[in-house]
Amino acid sequence: MFLNLLPFLVLMKKKCLVCRAEAFYLMKNTANFYCQDCAEENFADLEMLVKIEDEEVKEQIEKVLNPEDEL
Repeated sequence: MFLNLLPFLVLMKKKCLVCRAEAFYLMKNTANFYCQDCAEENFADLEMLVKIEDEEVKEQIEKVLNPEDEL
């Protein structure tokens, strides 16, 4: 089941808010994405950020496992 999500997740590459490079971090509770360099430069504590792979994978898995929630 999870292998079906792989092509979708690969296409969902996010861009860094600062430099437009590929983003790897998401600020919690926002839609602000950051690459590794900009995250380290702009945040003293990376605990404020979430790795976007983890967040996206969780959301996609929940959608697949609970499709009735979208109604």
